[in-house]
Amino acid sequence: MHEAISKNFIDYEEYPVSADIQNRCVSMIARMFNCPTDDDANVMGTSTIGSSEAIMLATLAMKKRWQNKRKAAGKPFDKPNIVMNSAVQVCWEKAARYFEVEEKYVYCTKDRYVMDPKKAVDLVDENTIGICAIIGTSMYLCICFRGKRELTFLAYTGEYEDVKAMNDLLEERKLDCNIHVDAASGGFVAPFVNPDLVWDFR
Repeated sequence: MHEAISKNFIDYEEYPVSADIQNRCVSMIARMFNCPTDDDANVMGTSTIGSSEAIMLATLAMKKRWQNKRKAAGKPFDKPNIVMNSAVQVCWEKAARYFEVEEKYVYCTKDRYVMDPKKAVDLVDENTIGICAIIGTSMYLCICFRGKRELTFLAYTGEYEDVKAMNDLLEERKLDCNIHVDAASGGFVAPFVNPDLVWDFR
């Protein structure tokens, strides 16, 4: 590792084997998350430097897919929105603002820290680029002490949002809407601790 510390392995032209490693990882994760494996399946993925970059890429991809679909239908494509839990990681809010996407929230209550699937799908309209569902929720709490300082705490509840119920409601209403599963804290736990939970490409 010490000998390679000065190398930029993300340069796939200079280090093509690093691209092969990435593609093998994408393939392994696709299988683990039950991605279709037939010849028509177009499995794609990329490594990122963290969940913030992944969220930015996901938001941009959903927006572009939605815009292209609207353009092809000759419809306006200037007012995209995204549906998400009010407890999303703050980068989702940043991504929406950076890419000019309206934020639509399903707000947490004192008794519920995950999205109600019906409330989430009720917010979907023709301008919705996607729903962000979380596998392993977290909440940010800010506390001020006598106005002198502010501390931010990250409190994990670890709950899973009901992705299957959202998907079923979208299909029932014949709504073509992406679901992005933000599984930064749960994606590599759920397949092992709860393999029957349907939240992935099934």
